[in-house]
Amino acid sequence: MRQLCFFVMVFFMSVNAVAQERKLMPVDWKKISNEVKDNPQRVKDLVMRLSATNLDTTLTYQDRILAFYGQSFLSNDEEDGLKTDMYKQKEQGLLKECLATAKKMLDINPLNLNALNTMGHVLYVMAKDSTQNSGVTLEDAKPYFKRAMRIYNTIAMTGDGSEDHPFYVTKVSDEYCFMHYYLNLWKFNSQTATSCCDVFDLGESSEYYDRPKIHFEITRVYELERMMFQK
Repeated sequence: MRQLCFFVMVFFMSVNAVAQERKLMPVDWKKISNEVKDNPQRVKDLVMRLSATNLDTTLTYQDRILAFYGQSFLSNDEEDGLKTDMYKQKEQGLLKECLATAKKMLDINPLNLNALNTMGHVLYVMAKDSTQNSGVTLEDAKPYFKRAMRIYNTIAMTGDGSEDHPFYVTKVSDEYCFMHYYLNLWKFNSQTATSCCDVFDLGESSEYYDRPKIHFEITRVYELERMMFQK
């Protein structure tokens, strides 16, 4: 996994330092929700542009934020119903089946970090395993890591991890992905939840993050969980 992390970090390292110099853009959930209700097609178009193989360089960071966080109102986390199957298939070595499930998740939500990371990881494993004769190369994995990079960079724009400026997420799993693959943080001592944040007491620092704690704003996570329990 650490070897794979290095492969992924090749994409992430160049943007992380730049993100620290940008003006923070905390997410206005009410504004995002209203925009999805009033202009759903615009949000869908932004999602497709952000998730395209080749990045649309005309996208502003406001566009990226609206696309990523607005997508959570379009899909309402429906794609995560396939997550357990995807993980089981991966653990059991059913790589082709795992890829198919991840693709189904991306068909519902093209910006799902779990699915993007899994697609990239499985293709990476298949490319490195010469016994499979799969015809997969490392180039096949790169587009998924690049797409994930755009999302990590978008999350990085929303805060700095402090209590006053937490990073905004829509899934708890995005917190772990962001720490692992963007900040290269793999250990933490404890995780606690407040009324609006997940707080990690870190067991290590990295060249990308050196604070003792990292905060994630989880307003949308709570909303989606309530919706799930009401079904």
